[in-house]
Parts: sequence; C-alpha cells; structure tokens
Amino acid sequence: MRLTTRPRPVARMRAHASSVGTAAQRTAPARAGRPHRAARRAVRLLGNLVLILVVALFAGLAIGPHVFGYRTMTMLTGSMAPGINPGDVTVAVPEPVSQLAAGQVITYRIPVADHRVISHRVVSVQRQADDSVRIRTKGDHNPGRDPWTAVVTDQQVWRVVAVMPHLGSVIRPLQGPVLRTVFLYVGPAVLALLVLAGIWRRGSAEAPEEDAAAPAGTLDETVIARLEEELGDPAGAQDFLTRWSDLLQARLDRVELALDKGQLSAARECALSMQVTGSMIGLTDFAAAASALESSLLREDRVGATTAFAALRRLAPASARAVRDHLAAQPT
Repeated sequence: MRLTTRPRPVARMRAHASSVGTAAQRTAPARAGRPHRAARRAVRLLGNLVLILVVALFAGLAIGPHVFGYRTMTMLTGSMAPGINPGDVTVAVPEPVSQLAAGQVITYRIPVADHRVISHRVVSVQRQADDSVRIRTKGDHNPGRDPWTAVVTDQQVWRVVAVMPHLGSVIRPLQGPVLRTVFLYVGPAVLALLVLAGIWRRGSAEAPEEDAAAPAGTLDETVIARLEEELGDPAGAQDFLTRWSDLLQARLDRVELALDKGQLSAARECALSMQVTGSMIGLTDFAAAASALESSLLREDRVGATTAFAALRRLAPASARAVRDHLAAQPT
C-alpha cells in the first residue's frame, strides 16, 4: 500500500505568508509608536501641571486678596519659630475686633519706629471705655513680650489662619520691580493668551462656521465645558460663575473709585483680575475690554483708561446676563 500526501496549494501558502508579513509590518510600527505617544502624553500632562501651578500661584498671590479679601505676608525673621519660619508665607483674614482674644496670631502695624507690619501672638487684650482695644503681643521664639502696647481702633483685625512653608523663599527673588511686573502681569497674560489660543484653535476645528458674529457679551459654552472638564467638578465651575456674577459690580465700582483717586496700580490689578477670570469663563469680549483697560493703566494713560473703562461698563450688563442665563439653564 502506497501512502501519499496532499501538497499544500502554492497560492494558499503564499497568501498565508503574505498575511503574516503584513500583520508583522502593521504591528511593529504600532508598538514602536507607543513609547512616543506615551512620552508626548507625559510631556503634555507635565506642562498642564506646571501651567496649573503657575496660574494657581498667581491667582493666590495677586488676584485672591482682591477677590476674597485675605492678605498674604512673607515672614522675614525667626521671631515666630518654629510655627512660622523665615521664608514662610502667612495668610490672614479679617475678623471682628470683638472676637480678638489672647492666643491668636495677628498681622498688624507696630505703633513705634518704622511702623512695619509683623505677625505676632496676642498675649493680652484690654477693652477700653472709648471702645478702643489695647493689646500686647509676643513672638513665640522671643524671650519676652514686645516692648509696646498697640491700640486697635478699627472694627476688624487680621488674624493669621494658614502658613505656607518656604513659599516666600521662592517668590522673594520675584519681588524686584522688573521681575515682579513680569511675574504678576506679563507671565500670566502670556499664559492666558496661550490657553485661549489653544481653545480657539480646537474650537475652530470642531465648530461649524457661522455666518453672523456672536453678539457682545456672549458666553462661550465650549470654554465653560472645558473648564468643567479640567476642574473635574461641574458644580465647582458653576460656583465660580455665580461668584463672578455676584462680585462684578463691586469690582467695577472698585476700579471707578481707584481711577477717581488716581490709584492706577490698584485699578490695574482689578482690571487684570477681570481679564483673567473673564477669559476663564468664556466672556471673550469682556476679557478683551478688561485687557484694553489694563494696558492703558500700565501705560499710565488716564484718558485711554477712562475710555476703556466706559466700554467695559457697557459690556458688563450683557456679560452678567449671559452668566445668569447659563446658570439658570443648568439642571438643579
């Protein structure tokens, strides 16, 4: 009996070899590209983290005190060590003088010599018949009390509620006039422009073309959506919008008062705050008007600042209405 084997068809063998080769060719570049994509994602993530940290630092030191009413101060001496060390930054909030008590750490201007501002612990409180309050203070690291008695006549004091270790050592080199301007104004403005450019670039690629321009004061919903996505907290974004709307009139009044008094620096900081926050919530027209005001104030152009502020005031009602309409449309 003769055994025979059926030869494998040549065409089938060639097809099999071709498919194996093609699959290998597809798999190799895909595997080779994975590290590059991972590296790009890591670089992008690192860049986003750096951007968030810079913006958060800027907001906390430059915008936060004007919006939320707290004060920051860099500790220069070791008089409050080890609780507060040189280079630490203290955060103080206003508190009614009626709640002032021994044991609290307050920030105040000393009543002698150069009247510098210090942060020391209250060791005694004496309330007088004329409603004034006399206090004695002491640095935790000092052997004795401060050699003066401070008289508080205001309705509030500044109580230290938080300490940020070593932050002052980081920002101290930035406190020179040139670097301070770059850090507080130029840097954040460039970052805001880069963020807006990225948003507009993605928006132009995704959104269909529109025949008519959006009316002034329109809220860009895509910016809000991206803000919610980056925060990971839609409720937090809505709270931010609510607070922005509630504080808008007070900010405008503060700029107007500063302009009337010739306090261009205070007006400029408030204008910059409105520019940055307006950009963050998609009010591009409002942000552009605030930017024009800030530029005029930076040049100390009072006439231009007055004109720019008038334009900003005209935009404010429509901008606030757009924010309120957005909030009203959100599910409860």
